[in-house]
Amino acid sequence: MKVGLCGLGPMGRSHVQLLTQHGDIELVAVADVQEAPRKEIGEQFGVSTYESGEALIDAKIADVIFVCAPTYLHSPLTVRALEAGHHVFCEKPMSRTPEECMPMIEASERTGKMLTIGQVLRFWPEYVFLKNAIDGGEYGKLQTLSMTRVGGVSTGFERWFLDEDRGGMQIFDRHIHDTDLTLWMLGRPKSVQSFGFEMDARTEGGIVHSFTRYKFDDVAVSAEGSADLPAGYPFTMSYTAVFDNAAIEYDNRQSPTLSLFDGSGDIKHPELPSPLGDLQAGLNISSSSGYFLEQAYLFDCIRNGVKPEIVTPRSAMETIEVVRAEIASVRQGGAPIAL
Repeated sequence: MKVGLCGLGPMGRSHVQLLTQHGDIELVAVADVQEAPRKEIGEQFGVSTYESGEALIDAKIADVIFVCAPTYLHSPLTVRALEAGHHVFCEKPMSRTPEECMPMIEASERTGKMLTIGQVLRFWPEYVFLKNAIDGGEYGKLQTLSMTRVGGVSTGFERWFLDEDRGGMQIFDRHIHDTDLTLWMLGRPKSVQSFGFEMDARTEGGIVHSFTRYKFDDVAVSAEGSADLPAGYPFTMSYTAVFDNAAIEYDNRQSPTLSLFDGSGDIKHPELPSPLGDLQAGLNISSSSGYFLEQAYLFDCIRNGVKPEIVTPRSAMETIEVVRAEIASVRQGGAPIAL
């Protein structure tokens, strides 16, 4: 399959590097409004370059389009690519609102082309381990789950991350992963209650630090997200899950990253699961990161004519719905928002 990629920010560049690790995938073109990254990637990988995602899509030289542009461009570029006959991988967040997500879903359904969204933690071994533990009941019932995802400021081209109108609030860029994980592992909460610290929404990032409680009848769930920590503070993602008979802790700053406390007095470090099962066999994998695995999964779905199920467009839209409710709760002083 031939792939074209729109947007050469940090995520776009990461996807470019990983796309070269698949044995039967050819990166044929990239697009970006900035000349410097366009020229650099074009020369490094020997691919065609375009000054806009629209131009790349309209050239119809790829089978699959990766949309890694700023959030406000996700919906129009995705719809354009689907209607031009391409399958699409769109980075998260799917878009800024459910109303912007629906045309993406409708275009995929109308054209029959594959669409999936980069909610990458559904492919992250430590989070897959937690989901398996919840679903399997090996440690009893889940009682509490607390998640953390904090780090420094993201700015982006023309500081788009710091402009809410272009989709840059950290609650969409960073915290959204834990909202998505909550829905994936536990289903839709009854309500959300969020608190946060907010700065200028046009120039300083809007809600830069947030705390959310997800309301369920039988489990206590919370998440913290931020993009306001000083330079030098390491990006941190972690969770602590307490079950009837054990606790599981993940911390990306620890080695090993995953620890199991089962009451024996010993700290255990379980073997991590393969998020894709046997699908990895035979692939040219030099990295087992979730970012690579979400690519491999989409390509396998396309080969087999099977719509992606790990991250469906409608599940990604539901995540946007819940995040919008969290934003409303923060701006209403922490008032619970029913879902």
